Amino acid sequence: MQQLSAPAARPNRDQGLIKLVAILTMMVDHMGVVFFPGQLWLRVVGRIAFPLFCFMLVEGFFHTKNKWRYLYRLVIFALISEFPFDLVNRGSSIWEQQSVMVTLSISLLVLILMDKIRNSSIPATLRGMLQFVPVAAGAVLAYFAKTDYSFKGVLVIAALYLIYPLFQIERVAYILTGGILFFWEWMNKVSRVFASLAFIPLFFYNGQKGRSAKWLFYLFYPVHLLLIYGIIRLLLD
Repeated sequence: MQQLSAPAARPNRDQGLIKLVAILTMMVDHMGVVFFPGQLWLRVVGRIAFPLFCFMLVEGFFHTKNKWRYLYRLVIFALISEFPFDLVNRGSSIWEQQSVMVTLSISLLVLILMDKIRNSSIPATLRGMLQFVPVAAGAVLAYFAKTDYSFKGVLVIAALYLIYPLFQIERVAYILTGGILFFWEWMNKVSRVFASLAFIPLFFYNGQKGRSAKWLFYLFYPVHLLLIYGIIRLLLD
């Protein structure tokens, strides 16, 4: 069966800028949680980060030459990030809750399995039904592993994989679908509804890689958590 192709190139913004917006809004969110918990606007800004990472994970999935190597790299950095994540969240290294990197790792494995089923020789109806098996398994794993964003993160990424072809056909359709998806996912908390704002920069995304920033998020995530923990220790001492 023919593989889904990447979106056609469009003018304006490439992957590098999307990733930069994602890591900056993520940092604003984490700084707000730790140092300015009463400032709601910081959480609102921070809601933009996760949808961007979700989309870029799916985008990377369709562009990478080796999906298993992509997963291996993500898992390695998830393990590296767990220590600083636990330090910032609990002040000690106790694996009671897992970082968003674990959520992304589980989700990427789900996408790999979904894609293998999608491109198999199994009859179309059965193929469509079987794709939801890895989604359900990944959602259950994320829930019991207590990952950041839990099963919802896995479901959102799986949904983005399924609606990815819409991005090739009509950007407006993609934005509306994504906006509805995130509104549903976070409608129980007002600040999280603003996650749908992430689809504004994606509207201008041109499908191009741009300047390579593959390692930027991988390194930035654990390093910025360690810096936050260092500031916490300085303030407490």
